[in-house]
Amino acid sequence: MFQCLKESERIEKAISVFSHARKHSDFYREKYKNTGDVRTYEDWLKIPYLTRTELFNNSFPKSRAMLTMPLERMIVTSTGGSSGIARYGILTYDEWNAFGAVQAEAMKLVGVTERDVVANLFVAGSLWPSFIAVHTVLEKVGAVHLPISANTDMDRILDFILEFKPTVLMSLPTVFVFLADKILQRNLDVSFVKIISYAGEHMSDNIKKHVKTAFQGVNIYALAYTSADCGLIGYQCPYCSATEYHLPTAFQFIDIYDFERNRACGKGEKGEIIVTNLARRSLPIIRYRIGDMGRWKDGVCRCGDKNPVFSLEGRAGADFKVGGAYISMSQVEKALSDFISSDGISANYQLEIEDTDDNKMRITLKVESSDPKRSAAKGEGIKGGLKREIHEFKDGETMGYVSLNVIFVELGELDRSPITGKVKHLNDKRVGG
Repeated sequence: MFQCLKESERIEKAISVFSHARKHSDFYREKYKNTGDVRTYEDWLKIPYLTRTELFNNSFPKSRAMLTMPLERMIVTSTGGSSGIARYGILTYDEWNAFGAVQAEAMKLVGVTERDVVANLFVAGSLWPSFIAVHTVLEKVGAVHLPISANTDMDRILDFILEFKPTVLMSLPTVFVFLADKILQRNLDVSFVKIISYAGEHMSDNIKKHVKTAFQGVNIYALAYTSADCGLIGYQCPYCSATEYHLPTAFQFIDIYDFERNRACGKGEKGEIIVTNLARRSLPIIRYRIGDMGRWKDGVCRCGDKNPVFSLEGRAGADFKVGGAYISMSQVEKALSDFISSDGISANYQLEIEDTDDNKMRITLKVESSDPKRSAAKGEGIKGGLKREIHEFKDGETMGYVSLNVIFVELGELDRSPITGKVKHLNDKRVGG
């Protein structure tokens, strides 16, 4: 079971990371030059948060300003994605192993043991950490590792699975949908697979049902709630729902913050997750806006673990994931920009993402218009722009797992914030809430 720190111990460790960063990092020294002494949680909430843009511009290879030590004995990874906003991260080998150790504990909680044979079907290459991270984690668990990778031809993957009969499969939900389709098409018996563990995307109930039709008797678990920048943020126990996670308080410190009301959220209140990693000193991650929404659960979990439980409540609106890659909403705006103010087309839009009953991802761009019928003539042009800007949309539609649509609605019809009146640009329905 994961160690549970008292609240006073958590903030003490977080402040220690902050003090180390301000003393040894050129970036943080400049960023915090107007920040006073930090001794209490109230002081902590006044520390400026870290953005993805800052992390991109001030870390290797563009800069070494965030580093607190020389560039030695380290591994470089990427957040992934062909969207143009991939960020590179650095960990010392000791930090990499520490990240792997907590992930191994999470893996054990879902039932993976040294007696298992595990097929690693994450994407390899392009500096993505998942594939090689699984090796580190499985080494600590003691399981047998089959490093197959999702880059392999799907029929060849199935050949490996049938030959080695792994008891555990690990990959993205998208990969499991493809595998399930192939298995059902060929009427294969894969009853030796006991556990499917996924990460990188939410797996809807519809997708789980489809995968379980092919993998009879399998148990499906989220590998964990993780980030390439921050490592493991949440882990699941048998009593957690699909979107609920325990916080590893000795490894990670998070705030759930309401930016519209400018205050920390209480139990049951929805806000943006702000992450501070407690084990990363070479390139500290402090009060990082990871882009996810969350909500603290009340009380102690029935499993007996005293580490607090939170639920994921969707994306914060700045970006989203398709196929494990981060997509920026700015790319959606760019695709739409050439059409705004013509044929009645407004600048107000909303991108809606949801899983369908036939295991596809339905992506719908809703755009307000003073004349929806006249604007409809521009729909195919906007759709083409989306596919040019976002390769994951084009590839997903070609491969048959993405349905992309553009529709026009009356002015004022899109959801708006009851506080600010702003249009909600992203409505990602793939995660509960």
